[in-house]
Amino acid sequence: MESLLQRLRQFRDERNWSEFHTPKDLAVSVSIEAGELLELFQWRPDTAPIGDEVKSAVADEAADVLLYLLMLCDRLDIDLEEAAHSKISRNERRYPIESSYGIARSRRKF
Repeated sequence: MESLLQRLRQFRDERNWSEFHTPKDLAVSVSIEAGELLELFQWRPDTAPIGDEVKSAVADEAADVLLYLLMLCDRLDIDLEEAAHSKISRNERRYPIESSYGIARSRRKF
């Protein structure tokens, strides 16, 4: 992950784009790119096969989401890998296997 982040910083810095990468704008960009990823599946039946062209488009949009998210976390001095491990640990406690296995629903009460 660190080598990817270094390459991304170099790409940004060589173009003098750092000033445009505010936390708000990076968060907005994550959302926009995630929307573009979702759009690839809009109106597709769940059983429709996913061919190479769709996979390639998904890869591009997923990469955009990841790159903007990395830039956001870098700007805020968040170790994304550490945050992800921490979140999984919290989810393991929140959704123990014995009460969550095979159940796809939130434990939130509205």
